[in-house]
Amino acid sequence: MAAVLGGDKLSYAELYDRYTPLIRAICYDTTRNLTDAQDLAQEVFLRAYEKLGELRDTELFSRWLIGISRMCCKEWLRGHLQLRKHQTTLEPENLETKEISNDGQIEELRSAITKLPEKERLALHAFYLQENSVEDACRTLDMSKSGFYRILDRARKRLAKLMQSLPEDKR
Repeated sequence: MAAVLGGDKLSYAELYDRYTPLIRAICYDTTRNLTDAQDLAQEVFLRAYEKLGELRDTELFSRWLIGISRMCCKEWLRGHLQLRKHQTTLEPENLETKEISNDGQIEELRSAITKLPEKERLALHAFYLQENSVEDACRTLDMSKSGFYRILDRARKRLAKLMQSLPEDKR
């Protein structure tokens, strides 16, 4: 962080590479669209870079970055809702968009994850999707190991219930 605050852009690129999967996952939870999530994640990192001087405790960078992503997601939702109000109504068949998916279960899993409470979603993203060690995930989310394990366990159980409640043909 000292190098980044000193203007070293390569060091910021390392932070970007490290945290992009987590921030993109948070953004995807809001947008439900990979392209929008990627654009929103770019916005998060741009804002973070512009506001680096406001970061008081560099040890809390990941938590600070998550806060910026939450704010950007709220702004995106407000803008998206405003846009929808001003658009003309189309026939339902014109509104359907299809994403290419290798497996329908992936989309069902993504949908189920978005139904989890935020702390549980973040724990899953940080540990499984970003493939962090427990120590790194705890540091990223600013949690103790026991608290992290508790939330992760709760998330897995809740996710298993959500996936089991799906119709047989969707599992």
